[in-house]
Amino acid sequence: MLQLNYSSNLNDLVGLDAGVKYQVKNSRPSFGAYQGFHHVEMWVCNAYQAALYYSTHMGFKPIAYKGLETGDRQYTSHVLRGGNVTLVLTSPLNPGETEINQFLTQHGDAVYDVAFTVENAQATYDYAIAHGAKSVFAPKVLEDERGQVTVAKVHAFGSTVHSFVESKDYNGAFLPGYSTQHLLQNSLLEILPDPQIGRIDHVVANQEVGDLEKVVELYINRLGFHRFWSVDDSLLQTGTSGLKSMVVSDFDETIKIPVNEPSQRFMGRSQTQEFVDFHGAGGIQHVAICVEDLVKTVRVLRKRGCNVLPVPQDYYEDLRDKLDKSKLDLSVSVDVMQELDIVIDFDDKGYILQIFTRPLQARPTLFFEFMQRNNHDGFGAGNFKSLFAAIEAQQKLRGTLFTM
Repeated sequence: MLQLNYSSNLNDLVGLDAGVKYQVKNSRPSFGAYQGFHHVEMWVCNAYQAALYYSTHMGFKPIAYKGLETGDRQYTSHVLRGGNVTLVLTSPLNPGETEINQFLTQHGDAVYDVAFTVENAQATYDYAIAHGAKSVFAPKVLEDERGQVTVAKVHAFGSTVHSFVESKDYNGAFLPGYSTQHLLQNSLLEILPDPQIGRIDHVVANQEVGDLEKVVELYINRLGFHRFWSVDDSLLQTGTSGLKSMVVSDFDETIKIPVNEPSQRFMGRSQTQEFVDFHGAGGIQHVAICVEDLVKTVRVLRKRGCNVLPVPQDYYEDLRDKLDKSKLDLSVSVDVMQELDIVIDFDDKGYILQIFTRPLQARPTLFFEFMQRNNHDGFGAGNFKSLFAAIEAQQKLRGTLFTM
């Protein structure tokens, strides 16, 4: 693992080809290919209000619905889509319901299911179960006038699950059982500009201390993933807090999941530990969405009232000096990045632009990342100190950086 001495400069890692990229993959799994992220389902206290938030402030559009009006007496779900990103917001309807209500008591509004589109749901499920995965439900065929979909679901870690969705010929808006009637009405969608949401790039899974390797092995052994990239707390640290990260990916590297755990080498509580403390267990910390033009997307998100994480201004002074010494051809000026709180990580071949929203509920847990990749497949390790400094500033305001 790469070893570095700590420096006080906020972005002294920017421009460094940081971390370890793993070249060796497992052989192609016998059960078939993963084809990408199908949807992310969040269990929330009030799906109606959550859907209004995501549609108003982030530009997701209602595409499907399930609830009392469609004959479901237990749950209500609003399905929203932006670009190729599909969000499902689900709430229980009855006070006596136990599963989601207990989930909400422990975690608050949070990601429950990260669903994958797969070539063969039955074979993927069978492989996972044979290698130790716990079943939520076995493959079942869902059908309506738009066609058929096969869906199975297994436990991943904590309260997080993964669905396997096989929908070769289905041409409905989402899945059978969901209606395109009774959609959320939000007139602001017709007035506010479109943020041009793209696709899910990766989903970050934060774990308790000591659980990183266990969860990584779970993905490798049960789901046929491989190690893609890693970095440790000799690099990912500020002197106050830090973390370790291992990214796992499917064979074709269409799905990437960074698995993080807090470092115990420092006095401060890292944002990873803060997430675990308030989430109550390991879980999905953020969903990263890749867009074509981050500057345009961020300007629109700001106009829509989406609050992003402010970046320390010292970051941009250091960045100007670094870029002056680089031959990198950027699509955006440092002045614009500073205006919009965009950060950059780069090497001699390309770069990543990134912004992070503030947490999307009262607990400092789930948030979203928006990013733009330009010939760079890393995960922003060079931005770590500046981003952690920004997050630590918010933790100080919350009183959680050193005590709970």
